[in-house]
Amino acid sequence: MNGGGSPLPVLDRDSRPLWEAVARHELNVQTCEGCGRLRWPPRAMCGTCGSFSWRWTPASGRGQVASWIVNRHPFFPGMAVPSVVVMVRLDDADDVLIPGGWAGSPDGSGLRVGLPVRVGFEENSEGVSLLVWRAEDAEDRG
Repeated sequence: MNGGGSPLPVLDRDSRPLWEAVARHELNVQTCEGCGRLRWPPRAMCGTCGSFSWRWTPASGRGQVASWIVNRHPFFPGMAVPSVVVMVRLDDADDVLIPGGWAGSPDGSGLRVGLPVRVGFEENSEGVSLLVWRAEDAEDRG
């Protein structure tokens, strides 16, 4: 936790490459080299085949809103409220749900299950890049 407006990601052995990609404004997901399954969150072992071998694969950065929560309580000092966290089902794999901030209205108005979104990146007050999701216009999905 920090004194700024958002929590800092915890970099561990499994997630460090993800956050390094986010810092470059890229969204990558793990792909199991044993069975080819995309997986989230990053982890050492595939839950499908048990393989310990994986690679990082660029994701399309597109998906649909599966769920969201509007936080109205500041869970740490300096947290802006209300704030919205969305869970997005990636177009790349319908069983991969990735959380991120919402780049739309801070009260979540306009959100609906199935809303097409695309990934974006914003720097917090400490200069750390974080994932945010933005509504995607129909023309963008062409």
